[in-house]
Amino acid sequence: MRSALVPRSFGRAETGLLLTLAGMWGLSFLFIEIALRGFGPVWIVVGRTGVGALVLYAALRMRNGRLPRSARIWGHLLVLGVITNAIPWTGVAWAQQWLPSGLVALLMAAVPTSTLLVSVAVRLERFTRARIAGLALALSGVALTVAADPRDPGRLAAIAVVIAATIMYALGAVYANQRVSGISSPLTIATGQVLTAFIVTVPAAFLIDPLPDPSEITLSVAGSVFALGALGTGAAFLIFYTLIERVGATNTTLVTYLIPLVAVIAGALILGERIGLPAITGGLLIIAGVWLAQKGTRARLSQPVGEPPSGNGRGRGWE
Repeated sequence: MRSALVPRSFGRAETGLLLTLAGMWGLSFLFIEIALRGFGPVWIVVGRTGVGALVLYAALRMRNGRLPRSARIWGHLLVLGVITNAIPWTGVAWAQQWLPSGLVALLMAAVPTSTLLVSVAVRLERFTRARIAGLALALSGVALTVAADPRDPGRLAAIAVVIAATIMYALGAVYANQRVSGISSPLTIATGQVLTAFIVTVPAAFLIDPLPDPSEITLSVAGSVFALGALGTGAAFLIFYTLIERVGATNTTLVTYLIPLVAVIAGALILGERIGLPAITGGLLIIAGVWLAQKGTRARLSQPVGEPPSGNGRGRGWE
C-alpha cells in the first residue's frame, strides 16, 4: 500500500523543488565557465568537492547520520568518487575551455543514453524498438553537433571528452547498482563519495594544473566555485533525494529535460554565448532521443552522485 506521506504527483512544493534543482544544476555550467577565469579545471573540482563534502556532511550530522566505518564500503566509495565525480567533473571543466557552457549542457543530456548502452552491455537492460530509435536520435544529435565545425581540433576533442564523461557517469550508475545500492543511506553514500573525490583531486591538482594566480581570483571567480560546491554539489543533492522520496525516481528524472534549458539561457543572457542553430538542433535531438528511450521504461538502476538522472534508476544527481 502506498504511503500517504509519499505522493507520486507534483504539488506546488514538489514543482518548486524540481525547478530549483534544475536551476542549481543548470547554473553549474555557468559557474564553471566563470571559475575558469581564475582556476584550472582540476582546481575547480577541488573547490567543488571540498565545499560540497562539507555541506553534505553537515546535513548528514543534522540527521544523526555517520560516515561508513567499513573499509570495504570506503573502497566502493573511492571507485565511485573517481569515476563519477573526479574524472567526469574535471573533463567537463576542461571541455568548457573550448565549448560554450550551454553546448556542454546539451551534450551532457546524453547521459541517460550512455547509461542505457552500458546497461545493455552488462545485461542489466535490453534493447526495445523505442530504445533503439531513441539511441539513434541521440547519436544523430551528437553527430550534428560535431558537424557544426569539424575543422576545429580543440572543439572536437572537447566534445569527445564530454561524451566520455557521460560514459563515466553510466559506468558509475552500473557500479552503484551492483556494489553500493542498499549498503547505506543515500546521503551517507553521497557524502563519502564526494569526500573521496576531494581527497583524490587535491594531489592531482598539484600535479596537473598550475597553482592559481591570486590576482585572478576575483569575487565572482571565488563565488562561482563556492556556489558550485554549496549549491550544485551539496544542496542540489539534498533536494534531489527529497524529490525522490516525494514523487519517485521516474518523476524526478524530469529534471533531465530542464537542465540544458537553464544552462543555454544562462549562457546566452549572462555570458553572451551564441551556440548556433546546428548545435542547438543537435542538442534537441539528443533530448528527444533520451525521452524516446525512456518512454514506458521502468526505473532500475541507481544513479551515481553528481550525475544527470539516467532515467533507469533511483538516482543521484547531475552536474
